[in-house]
Amino acid sequence: MNSQNLNSTAIIHVLCDFSVESPDYTVTQARLARNFPNHKAVISPQPFKKGHILGQSVFLQLVVPEFPEGSIHICRVGTMSRMAPRFVLAKWNGSFFLAPDNGLLPLYFNNDDIVYYNINPSGYQVTDAMSQIYIPALQRLMDSNFEVDGVFEIKEMMVRSAPPTPTLSNNVMNLTVLYNDYYGNAYLNINRRTFEEVGQGRAFRLRISHSMEIKQLSNGYNDVMEGMELCLFGYGDIMQVAVNAGSAVQYLSLTEGRNILLEFAP
Repeated sequence: MNSQNLNSTAIIHVLCDFSVESPDYTVTQARLARNFPNHKAVISPQPFKKGHILGQSVFLQLVVPEFPEGSIHICRVGTMSRMAPRFVLAKWNGSFFLAPDNGLLPLYFNNDDIVYYNINPSGYQVTDAMSQIYIPALQRLMDSNFEVDGVFEIKEMMVRSAPPTPTLSNNVMNLTVLYNDYYGNAYLNINRRTFEEVGQGRAFRLRISHSMEIKQLSNGYNDVMEGMELCLFGYGDIMQVAVNAGSAVQYLSLTEGRNILLEFAP
């Protein structure tokens, strides 16, 4: 896909931590429509706690693969830092990402080869990231036909954060709940590829508690009766624990940070 096609077809996706009911939601839609009338915009409002970059990175893993090449992903989320906010741009797999320099993008990419570019303005305090940072940077990106080298300054030093890593000992993996979505589903720090590489087709049991375990993968929620627990690989090929017509948070106590054991047969 050439840059001219990117310029005319790119979808603008905004991940935000305000609700649909917030004026910010409508204002964001209006500003995108006014500044980029030829581009389709998709807004993902999520009830993230301020600075919850782990949950935000998991959400990106779930949804970004569904967007076409050349899409633009803006992470309009709050930060916890007391320092003046800083913002960056990155290009990956033909798509573009604009976000705070708070560790979110390095956590999402988990790739040290990604090059980041500074999109911070100079000379004034940032009070509205969408109008002062993201829209001007996106306009500059489009004006350059989506060329970043020589247009934006490379940012050498980035805030970085490491996600919880699964550990393996004697055929048992210690997993962590990284993110709970709106429905109370629990997303673990293991994807399909790692599951298959470690499991090698062996039987397994996902030990939710001393008295509850899951022994098979489901293809969908309705593979089990309502009120029953299940695990599956859904969006982003991330392992998810759910309750059909229920909440894994409410019924299984699978809140963020909770540890679960995944045991493979010898």
